[in-house]
Amino acid sequence: MLKDLFEYAAVNGKIHAMLGHRMTQQDFDQLMQAKDVPEAAQMLGGGQAWGPSLAGADLQQIGRVELEKLLYAGLAREYDKLAVFASKGMRGLLRALAAKVEAQQILRFLRLLSAGRPSDFSLSLPPEAMRHSRVRFEALKAQPNYAGLLEATAGSAFWSPLAQVAPKEGRELDYLAAETAVHAAYYRAVLESAARGFQGEDRRQLEEHFLQQCDFANITRVMRLKKHFHVAKEQLPRYLLPFGSRLKSGYLKELVQAPGWEEAMELLRQGPYGKAFRQTGGGRIEEYAFAFGRQGRAQLRRGRPSAFDGVAYLEIKENELNNIVNVIECIRYQIPPEQIPSYLTPIY
Repeated sequence: MLKDLFEYAAVNGKIHAMLGHRMTQQDFDQLMQAKDVPEAAQMLGGGQAWGPSLAGADLQQIGRVELEKLLYAGLAREYDKLAVFASKGMRGLLRALAAKVEAQQILRFLRLLSAGRPSDFSLSLPPEAMRHSRVRFEALKAQPNYAGLLEATAGSAFWSPLAQVAPKEGRELDYLAAETAVHAAYYRAVLESAARGFQGEDRRQLEEHFLQQCDFANITRVMRLKKHFHVAKEQLPRYLLPFGSRLKSGYLKELVQAPGWEEAMELLRQGPYGKAFRQTGGGRIEEYAFAFGRQGRAQLRRGRPSAFDGVAYLEIKENELNNIVNVIECIRYQIPPEQIPSYLTPIY
């Protein structure tokens, strides 16, 4: 126990040093004023948060794709920085969390496969971000179909769930089922890693955090499927993750059966996460999930050193990068600066 505390203290000290280099709201305000992608890249290159990731690149000529690859490679290095100080259990959890990039690339392939353009797939991340991957994405070049995906994922946490939802001969791909399988595989691996590598309060804290993430993923899924996919109510439960913390089956059933968006939102305001949904008015569903996530950042600032510190820090950096990418996309499509904040998830 004392050894773990010393290890967590070392990681916590490293985290707080790295937190001092994150982007501020003023940095984002300036970034949103950039006239084009190279100007945005130069702003990022001059800052402490992402400057090291862009060192050596020709930022005056850089395009969006190259810029984003360099930034994602920088995020991958954040995992490596923490692993240097981490315990064996924490290193295992970091490997499980890093599989999120595999999940993202698998989902990109599935979207292209669903759209009838699987041959258009290529990795959108640099090799550095994928060096620990157990998925052989190169197999998709030779066999850009679902069978190729199963071959590529053989030996990884994604193979079995994807095999279970493989389309029958002559049947179309059920994209939503495959998407659910990928997310479920990721969270199952993360939860199993937390159970193997930790015990006591650290295990309880980590499991509760990830299970609550599953809760919010299911809330987002219900709302998205009701609003955009018009999935029949009786079919919707099969597209939900099989993990959760506070969303009991009866409550989820009520949410699924709600006739419209406003009725579902009222259920959310009165439900187990009602505080988050009441304190964030209007906007995208992701903003409500962010309200829940504030407790993790608050704990990182106040709590005793724990295994949770590394998880909270990486989520902060990932949210920051997602907003940077969204700003770059808005600049590329010439969205007026005053409208860009509506495309971002608030992180301050």
